[in-house]
Amino acid sequence: MTQSSLETEINDYLTGFLLRYFRNAVKVGIMHPTLDPKRDVDLLRLHWAISQSVRDLVNHLSQNRHDIQAVLETRRYEDDGRVRGRFDARATLIRRLVTGQPTLTVSHEPARTFESGPNRVLIWVVESAWRLALHFDDLLPEGASYKAIIEKHLPGLKEIRRFDAILQATKRIDLTRRPGPQAVKEASRSRQKLYLLACKAYRELQLIEAGNSDSITRLLNDTLLGPLHFWQRYELVVALAVTKALSVALQQRFDLSFLGGGSEPVSRVGGYEVYWQVRTKAYKKPAPEPSEAMAEKLLKLYDLSSGADRPDVVVLDSKGKVVSVVEVKYSSNRESDGADSLRSAVSQLVRYSRGYRPMAQIEKLLDHSIVAVSGHETGRMPVPKPFGLPLIVDFEDILQHHLRYWADCLVEMNASGDSQRVQAAQIGLFAARI
Repeated sequence: MTQSSLETEINDYLTGFLLRYFRNAVKVGIMHPTLDPKRDVDLLRLHWAISQSVRDLVNHLSQNRHDIQAVLETRRYEDDGRVRGRFDARATLIRRLVTGQPTLTVSHEPARTFESGPNRVLIWVVESAWRLALHFDDLLPEGASYKAIIEKHLPGLKEIRRFDAILQATKRIDLTRRPGPQAVKEASRSRQKLYLLACKAYRELQLIEAGNSDSITRLLNDTLLGPLHFWQRYELVVALAVTKALSVALQQRFDLSFLGGGSEPVSRVGGYEVYWQVRTKAYKKPAPEPSEAMAEKLLKLYDLSSGADRPDVVVLDSKGKVVSVVEVKYSSNRESDGADSLRSAVSQLVRYSRGYRPMAQIEKLLDHSIVAVSGHETGRMPVPKPFGLPLIVDFEDILQHHLRYWADCLVEMNASGDSQRVQAAQIGLFAARI
């Protein structure tokens, strides 16, 4: 696998997280996005609001405001003794019988309106894009790269909404109801480019909501942003793979969180929480080893702090106890056998684990921990795996679902621990009664 194809596959695998990555970011490219239509459709709508099809409509309308054309339609009027437009004899007779008014008339008068036909599609697209873009902006923390895109897009939409024809139509149209097939057909057959662009944007949204892969891929290649550094994306890949493996083991759906820079878990499944680059409240700083104490002493003389390392991925159970620590190492060197990455990862994994367990119990935590590298030499992992040895995986292993056995063991270990505690409590209660 080449470097470019590996990066594309990682982006594809990570699409669900990238939709929620609300930090400083750069544009990413994808080919076959991995999404959950039910969970992700609302976020796809937000991206549609800033997509190329909507931007094209906004730009054209800003420069050609007089292209908006009124549509001739008839409106029904009831009056006393006066006929407006075409007289409706049948309706008049029925209304006179119902109301008992002998002079009541029903007629249909022609009138020009901006509320129907292709304008119905135009108004709905403009107003929906405006509301979705505002909602998108509200979700974003300060510093998110999406904010700059939205702030560049919103002024054009705001200006268009002030056009008299659109303003008046917006007040009368029920925007909770989408344009009907006839209105969409009229917009698609219009000679005005304005209505063709509105129809294109509306149909793009329909295809995206229907799960059309080509439309979704086109949308995301236009709007999707991701972490600046590729090693960050690989860390998120591992966090997502851990989440999916636990989801299969527990037979429960998982939830993904917005990645806005806080200390919240990036995902939840069952009673488990997965954290990315967060120590969590469970961390207790261990006593420094002699070499660490010496390094801290020297740094203080330089008037520098020793810094605060954070594990890449941490898994907590329902009681807030860390049950797995994951160290991730990504290297773009395809010729490396991964030995250097593995040495560094194991060293860091042991150091982080000391913050979650005393040394006498650290092997139990390491037994369910993981070292994730971008590539490693086949056969390095002993079979069967000795107790206390972290599992080694790379991206190919993740794609082959090799974490499922790890998740089964972790869930089984936690379940057996809970049952033992229940049995101990029952025995204690029985002894107390005796």
